[in-house]
Amino acid sequence: MPTAFITGCASGFGNLLCKRLLGLGWHVVATDPVIEGLEEDLAPDFATGKRLLVLKMDLANPPSIRSAVYEALEWSPVDVLVNNGGYAVFGTQEEADLIAIEKMFAVNVFGALHVTKALLPTLRERQGTVVNISSLAGRMSFPESGFYAATKHAVEAISEALFEETCTFGVKVRVIEPGSFDTLFGWRAKEMSEPRRDDSPYADVFPLWDKRKQASLEKPQKPALVVDAIVASLSDPRPFFRVQVGPDSERIVGLRDAIDHDAWVVLMARRNGMFHATSGPNDVMTPPEVLSYGVTGPDDVFAATTTAWNYGHLGHWDETDEGQAALHVLVQRAMPTVEAAPPAMVSPDVLAMAMALSDPKRLAEAANAAAEAVSKLTGHTVPGLAVEAAATLQAAKATRKKAGPKPKTPKSAKAE
Repeated sequence: MPTAFITGCASGFGNLLCKRLLGLGWHVVATDPVIEGLEEDLAPDFATGKRLLVLKMDLANPPSIRSAVYEALEWSPVDVLVNNGGYAVFGTQEEADLIAIEKMFAVNVFGALHVTKALLPTLRERQGTVVNISSLAGRMSFPESGFYAATKHAVEAISEALFEETCTFGVKVRVIEPGSFDTLFGWRAKEMSEPRRDDSPYADVFPLWDKRKQASLEKPQKPALVVDAIVASLSDPRPFFRVQVGPDSERIVGLRDAIDHDAWVVLMARRNGMFHATSGPNDVMTPPEVLSYGVTGPDDVFAATTTAWNYGHLGHWDETDEGQAALHVLVQRAMPTVEAAPPAMVSPDVLAMAMALSDPKRLAEAANAAAEAVSKLTGHTVPGLAVEAAATLQAAKATRKKAGPKPKTPKSAKAE
């Protein structure tokens, strides 16, 4: 069975991935800065433990990386590298602790580079696979997430170049882009980030940023979904691809790729507090601009706005009357145009049905079906129609038809 070298295995995606691969019969090198109890957690039985090597490795410490890689290769050649270890530091660019930011880059970017560099000779020889855990933040950023997003943007760029450099040797690369998942990520980010200050120049806009971010992201999803995506990617024959995991990642990255990249940034800025800028030709419009064009506005002008609406990124418009009116315009524009119906004609099928219903039995069946449908819909019992009653109705109708119209009573007779 193949061997996987995985970083960041004490918790989250890395921990679950180790357990999944061990369960599938793989050999696994599990690394983490804190490994106390990790072997017992990952391999509770002796047979599984024989296929597991747990190594202490600090991604911020290159000598630690070299030592772990050397020991791993002495144990088994490596077929798959999963660069999973990393964390986030959040903060505005005016207020964040840049020393903490440098440490994050040392782990998220340079740590992954050191591990990849050390294992590439083996991966080239074995036509192995590199799985880099990025994020939807590798394709976009929220306020206060710029530094973390920069590390993941770097991972994306490094992944592309790595594949271009090693593809002739048969090395495959996968980039995994999760959205919001139920791991220790958020807790650790809070621990590593400076708390917001009450006297911050951004204090008034913090609540809006939080509201928009929560509206964009899903509630934390099950980490097993990411592990499923990683494992599936290992058997995928494609040499390079990205995988968005979670509906929030699919939705956000989908719109980011579907419209002009600068238009995406302007849209995000408007969602997060910018209300004064005029739209450019490729931008998502504001509600007043949508209303100024109306339902009959040209499709090319509405293209980016319609796309953003289709991806579910204009929900915040519902917060104002003007925004609601603009959303109504988009709904009307999306409604299919109904062509005028041709003059009504009685088809042979309709004539056949009418003739069939002249039969009392068929008439009773149709009436009973209609009565049953109405009863289910309203919850009230509606009487049906017996065949005998249908026959009586048919006979009465025929008698009235033969007798002709009832003569009108003269007004003088009514007076008497």
